[in-house]
Amino acid sequence: MNEDILKSIHEELVSIRKLLTEATKSAPRSVPVRAPSTATSYASSGGGMGGDEIIPQPTEVVPNAGDVQVHFGKNNGVALSKLSERSLSWYATEQPPRLDSSGKPYPARPQETTLRNAARTLWHQNKGTLGQADGVKSATAGVSAAAAAELAAVAPTHPSDEEVPF
Repeated sequence: MNEDILKSIHEELVSIRKLLTEATKSAPRSVPVRAPSTATSYASSGGGMGGDEIIPQPTEVVPNAGDVQVHFGKNNGVALSKLSERSLSWYATEQPPRLDSSGKPYPARPQETTLRNAARTLWHQNKGTLGQADGVKSATAGVSAAAAAELAAVAPTHPSDEEVPF
Protein backbone atom coordinates (compact mmCIF):
# COMPACT_ATOMS: atom_id res chain seq x y z
CA MET A 1 0.00 0.00 0.00
CA ASN A 2 2.73 2.48 0.95
CA GLU A 3 4.65 1.72 -2.21
CA ASP A 4 1.55 2.45 -4.32
CA ILE A 5 1.09 5.82 -2.60
CA LEU A 6 4.76 6.68 -3.05
CA LYS A 7 4.64 5.72 -6.73
CA SER A 8 1.56 7.87 -7.35
CA ILE A 9 3.14 10.82 -5.54
CA HIS A 10 6.33 10.37 -7.56
CA GLU A 11 4.39 10.24 -10.84
CA GLU A 12 2.51 13.39 -9.90
CA LEU A 13 5.73 15.23 -9.01
CA VAL A 14 7.33 14.15 -12.30
CA SER A 15 4.33 15.42 -14.27
CA ILE A 16 4.35 18.73 -12.36
CA ARG A 17 8.06 19.19 -13.01
CA LYS A 18 7.52 18.45 -16.70
CA LEU A 19 4.72 21.04 -16.93
CA LEU A 20 6.82 23.65 -15.11
CA THR A 21 9.79 23.03 -17.40
CA GLU A 22 7.62 23.37 -20.51
CA ALA A 23 5.96 26.52 -19.15
CA THR A 24 9.26 28.26 -18.42
CA LYS A 25 10.63 27.39 -21.85
CA SER A 26 7.61 28.63 -23.79
CA ALA A 27 6.45 31.61 -21.72
CA PRO A 28 8.39 34.85 -22.12
CA ARG A 29 9.80 36.15 -18.87
CA SER A 30 7.94 39.21 -17.70
CA VAL A 31 9.73 42.27 -16.37
CA PRO A 32 8.86 43.05 -12.75
CA VAL A 33 6.52 46.01 -12.33
CA ARG A 34 8.19 48.74 -10.30
CA ALA A 35 7.34 52.28 -9.38
CA PRO A 36 9.03 54.90 -11.57
CA SER A 37 12.23 56.11 -9.98
CA THR A 38 15.64 57.42 -10.97
CA ALA A 39 17.45 56.03 -14.00
CA THR A 40 18.04 52.31 -13.51
CA SER A 41 18.86 49.12 -15.31
CA TYR A 42 18.20 45.47 -14.51
CA ALA A 43 20.64 42.76 -13.48
CA SER A 44 19.69 39.13 -13.65
CA SER A 45 20.76 37.50 -10.41
CA GLY A 46 21.00 34.07 -12.00
CA GLY A 47 19.24 32.06 -9.34
CA GLY A 48 19.57 34.34 -6.34
CA MET A 49 16.75 35.47 -4.12
CA GLY A 50 14.71 37.63 -6.43
CA GLY A 51 15.13 37.29 -10.18
CA ASP A 52 15.74 40.68 -11.77
CA GLU A 53 17.16 43.39 -9.56
CA ILE A 54 17.29 47.10 -10.21
CA ILE A 55 20.76 48.59 -10.61
CA PRO A 56 20.36 52.36 -10.23
CA GLN A 57 22.66 54.83 -11.91
CA PRO A 58 25.45 56.03 -9.59
CA THR A 59 24.82 59.26 -7.70
CA GLU A 60 28.41 60.16 -8.55
CA VAL A 61 30.46 58.58 -11.36
CA VAL A 62 33.67 57.15 -9.87
CA PRO A 63 36.79 57.38 -12.07
CA ASN A 64 38.69 54.06 -12.32
CA ALA A 65 35.75 52.29 -10.68
CA GLY A 66 37.26 48.86 -11.32
CA ASP A 67 40.22 49.71 -9.06
CA VAL A 68 38.03 50.38 -6.00
CA GLN A 69 38.46 47.57 -3.48
CA VAL A 70 35.79 45.95 -1.35
CA HIS A 71 36.37 46.86 2.31
CA PHE A 72 34.48 44.04 4.03
CA GLY A 73 33.38 40.42 3.84
CA LYS A 74 34.75 37.54 1.83
CA ASN A 75 35.86 39.88 -0.99
CA ASN A 76 37.77 42.20 1.38
CA GLY A 77 40.66 43.76 -0.58
CA VAL A 78 39.42 42.53 -3.98
CA ALA A 79 39.09 45.11 -6.77
CA LEU A 80 35.60 45.44 -8.28
CA SER A 81 36.98 44.63 -11.75
CA LYS A 82 37.99 41.17 -10.49
CA LEU A 83 34.48 40.26 -9.28
CA SER A 84 31.89 38.27 -11.20
CA GLU A 85 28.88 40.10 -12.65
CA ARG A 86 26.68 38.62 -9.94
CA SER A 87 28.95 39.86 -7.12
CA LEU A 88 29.31 43.25 -8.77
CA SER A 89 25.54 43.62 -9.05
CA TRP A 90 25.18 42.75 -5.34
CA TYR A 91 27.54 45.58 -4.35
CA ALA A 92 25.69 47.91 -6.75
CA THR A 93 22.22 47.27 -5.30
CA GLU A 94 20.83 49.18 -2.36
CA GLN A 95 21.33 47.11 0.79
CA PRO A 96 19.00 47.33 3.81
CA PRO A 97 20.29 49.92 6.28
CA ARG A 98 21.99 48.88 9.50
CA LEU A 99 19.85 49.83 12.50
CA ASP A 100 20.92 51.07 15.93
CA SER A 101 19.37 49.77 19.16
CA SER A 102 16.43 52.18 18.84
CA GLY A 103 15.63 50.99 15.32
CA LYS A 104 16.93 54.09 13.51
CA PRO A 105 19.20 53.52 10.51
CA TYR A 106 22.85 54.49 10.79
CA PRO A 107 23.95 57.03 8.16
CA ALA A 108 25.88 55.51 5.26
CA ARG A 109 29.65 55.67 5.74
CA PRO A 110 31.67 57.40 2.99
CA GLN A 111 33.47 54.14 2.08
CA GLU A 112 30.10 52.37 1.64
CA THR A 113 28.82 55.16 -0.61
CA THR A 114 32.05 55.12 -2.65
CA LEU A 115 31.90 51.33 -3.04
CA ARG A 116 28.23 51.39 -4.10
CA ASN A 117 28.80 54.22 -6.61
CA ALA A 118 31.92 52.52 -7.99
CA ALA A 119 30.06 49.22 -8.39
CA ARG A 120 27.16 50.99 -10.12
CA THR A 121 29.57 52.93 -12.35
CA LEU A 122 31.46 49.79 -13.37
CA TRP A 123 28.27 47.76 -13.88
CA HIS A 124 26.72 50.41 -16.14
CA GLN A 125 30.05 50.89 -17.99
CA ASN A 126 30.17 47.14 -18.69
CA LYS A 127 26.57 47.22 -19.98
CA GLY A 128 27.02 50.46 -21.92
CA THR A 129 24.20 52.14 -19.99
CA LEU A 130 26.12 54.66 -17.87
CA GLY A 131 24.25 57.98 -17.77
CA GLN A 132 21.20 56.77 -19.71
CA ALA A 133 17.68 57.47 -18.53
CA ASP A 134 15.11 54.72 -17.92
CA GLY A 135 12.69 55.75 -20.66
CA VAL A 136 15.35 55.74 -23.34
CA LYS A 137 16.81 52.38 -22.35
CA SER A 138 13.54 50.49 -22.16
CA ALA A 139 12.27 52.00 -25.40
CA THR A 140 15.47 51.24 -27.32
CA ALA A 141 16.03 47.61 -26.32
CA GLY A 142 16.93 45.62 -29.43
CA VAL A 143 16.90 48.67 -31.74
CA SER A 144 19.75 49.83 -34.00
CA ALA A 145 21.93 52.74 -32.85
CA ALA A 146 20.46 55.12 -35.45
CA ALA A 147 16.90 54.21 -34.56
CA ALA A 148 17.73 54.49 -30.85
CA ALA A 149 19.13 57.99 -31.34
CA GLU A 150 16.03 59.03 -33.28
CA LEU A 151 13.76 57.53 -30.63
CA ALA A 152 15.73 59.22 -27.84
CA ALA A 153 15.22 62.58 -29.54
CA VAL A 154 11.43 62.25 -29.48
CA ALA A 155 10.77 59.98 -26.47
CA PRO A 156 10.09 61.58 -23.09
CA THR A 157 12.88 60.81 -20.62
CA HIS A 158 10.86 61.29 -17.47
CA PRO A 159 7.39 59.96 -16.62
CA SER A 160 6.15 63.49 -15.81
CA ASP A 161 7.04 64.57 -19.38
CA GLU A 162 4.41 62.25 -20.84
CA GLU A 163 0.91 63.40 -21.65
CA VAL A 164 -1.55 61.84 -19.20
CA PRO A 165 -5.08 61.55 -20.69
CA PHE A 166 -7.26 62.37 -17.67
